Order: sequence, then structure tokens, then C-alpha cells
Amino acid sequence: MSRAKLSDVAARAGVSSGAASLALNGKPGVSAKTREEIRRIAREMGYSASPTAKALVGGNTGMWGAFTESEPDIWPTWLQGVMTHAQAAGARLVVQKLPTRERRSDFFRTLASEGHLDGVILLDMAGEDNTLRPLWELGIPTVIAGRRSHWFDCVEIHERFAQEQLHQLLTLDGKRPVAVVATRAQVNQDAQRLSLWASLSPENKDTVVVGEDAPESGVQALNQIRKQYPDVQAVFCLAGDRTAWGMLREARLHSISVPGELAIAGWGDLPHSSWTDPELTTIHIPWEEMGIRAAWLLQKRLAHPDEARLHRSLDAKMISRRSG
Repeated sequence: MSRAKLSDVAARAGVSSGAASLALNGKPGVSAKTREEIRRIAREMGYSASPTAKALVGGNTGMWGAFTESEPDIWPTWLQGVMTHAQAAGARLVVQKLPTRERRSDFFRTLASEGHLDGVILLDMAGEDNTLRPLWELGIPTVIAGRRSHWFDCVEIHERFAQEQLHQLLTLDGKRPVAVVATRAQVNQDAQRLSLWASLSPENKDTVVVGEDAPESGVQALNQIRKQYPDVQAVFCLAGDRTAWGMLREARLHSISVPGELAIAGWGDLPHSSWTDPELTTIHIPWEEMGIRAAWLLQKRLAHPDEARLHRSLDAKMISRRSG
């Protein structure tokens, strides 16, 4: 006779596998009555969690997972923060790039079945909770870095104050028009970063859409702005700093004075942005501190699994340099 599985217990109890996992592992999220019923059914069916699953739920392997799909310039800085706190907490890290969204459910289910990790930290700025459903259903301690989560502990970035400062700088308090350069993905997904800028600058409707954040995109964007929006005197490369780098280079080739004729700002404060000519005004994201906070949240969740979901926030900062 085959051994009863968690899905078998859940099916007989009429609940999801996630609810059954929460009940059998003593985690919040189900009522006391439902918990007792699920445990009764599990006893009747002879269900017992596998040793690997027990290790994962119990949080006793000393291994944490740190996963991301972010840009290579962002990843090391964020990871340094995660490593700093993980080392102080006596944990070791498994570091890996996330698979495509289509393969993510299978990836997380395999991760859970192997049971090598106490919990995971995800740098998932453009993601959404639904793509992480297996982590929730299986009760895996998880922390989301870079955005708000309704299911997991999280640490997010607030950009409003930084964008307000940048808006004042680029528009000269509303006296000059500003064009925005955004990626196609940002426009299609109505990215929060883009929506925030639109709310601050409703009078500026000039938007240039590029394929990705890359220097080549900046070259394309500047030439399009010169043709379609000749009155524009400032540009916010909301797509990212790489786009702004390309725009600065193209401006130099066309003998456009920056910031005299055209002020340019980026987003992200990547390491080379202080070495451009002129140095790039941009918005700094505290990647390393985000990593430290995320690792701290995971440590706290492992120590206190029944506590309410925790949410922490960090503020972005405008970095004013010569290009703005």
C-alpha cells in the first residue's frame, strides 16, 4: 500500500495542500477546528511528513536560499547585504538566479521536496505573489525584497520623496518641460515607478518607449526626442542608468551641452554613474541595506514562525550630480 501524501490528506479534508501543510506544521492561517480535523484525518490515513520536508519546515539545516532575476549590476550589491547578515546569523547561503516565470512553480516545488533550505529570500521587484504560490501553499518561510507582498514578509522601497526632489530639479519647479524614457515592459505593466512620476508631472506627456535599459536605448531615445519633442529641455531616464549613459554619449557626439541645453537623469545609481561625463544625476536605491533587512526578516521568521507578517520599507534617495 502506498504511503499517504499531503495532497491525499488535503483532498479528504476538502482543503488546499497549503492549508493542510499549515495545519500539520502548527502554523497560522487555518482555524482551530480545521486544524484539528486535518490532523485527525492525517492520523487515520497514517500520514507523516518526509524527513526532508520536516527539515525544511523545522528550519534546522542552517541553509538559506537567495534568489533573484535582477540585473547583474544590482545583484552583487544586494547579495552582499544578505551575506553580511546571514553570516552574522550563522547561516550559509545557496545563491541562484531564478528561472523564467513559466518554470517557477516547478522550481519552487522541487526546492520544497528536496528540503535542503530553512527558508528563501527573493529579490523580486517586478514580480507578484501569484507566481510564488507553491512557497505559500507549502508553508516555506519566504521574504520578498523590493516590493510589497500580501502573503510573505517583505521589505520594499519608497521612491516618492526622491522622485519629488528630482521633479523639482529637472522641471526647475515647473518652468521647463521634461520627457520620460521608459521601457516597454514598464509601460505595458503600468509600473509603479512610472505611475508615480506621472502623478508628480501630469503636465509632461512626452514619453519615449525603449526595448530595455541599455546604452543603445539612450541613443535611440535622444534622437527620437530631438525629432518629436524639440522643446524638451530635460529627460528622466526612468528605464535606468544604462539608458542615460547612452544618452550622455549621444549628446556629446551632437555637441549638445549637458546640462546647459539638456538636463539628464537616470535611475538606479549604478557603480559607473559617478564616472560618466558629466557625472549622472540619478536615484539611489539602497540595495545592500535591502539585503540586510531581508535576511534579518528571514531570521526573525524562522525564530518566530507564528508571528504576524512583517513589512519594512526603505527610502530611495536622489543623487544630484552635474548632468541634472
